[in-house]
Amino acid sequence: MLKVFLDANVYFVGFSSRTGASALVLEIARRQKIAVYAARFVLREADRNLRKKSTPANLKSFRRYVQNVKIHVVPFPKEETTQPYEDDLHLKDLPVLGAALESKADYLLSLDKKHLLTSRLTHRVKKLNIMSPGDFLTNVYRRGKI
Repeated sequence: MLKVFLDANVYFVGFSSRTGASALVLEIARRQKIAVYAARFVLREADRNLRKKSTPANLKSFRRYVQNVKIHVVPFPKEETTQPYEDDLHLKDLPVLGAALESKADYLLSLDKKHLLTSRLTHRVKKLNIMSPGDFLTNVYRRGKI
């Protein structure tokens, strides 16, 4: 089974809009077609953003999802994991990349085009495929790799 690490923005968008790639990735995970990985700080960020910027119903749906879907929670990453990428990545996003690397995920899905979805970073990180949920659906799911 493919291991997929989801950034907080995937949860936020997926629960704020029931259509679109993020929502579909979350549904694929709910059906146990992929193994989902996240760090506790990522889940807290998604919860906080849904609480502040979305509706109570969306927050409730997210919290129910976290309780009912098997999410492999990984610890905060070690500094030696993130240190090689300090020049390539915003300080706030280093732990996301580090946690995804330490989880040994096959994919890191994010909507952060400014920091995580840069060609420099995606070419530099060899042990992890970094892409948007839409690219994941196009290049992996719809091609039958799941």
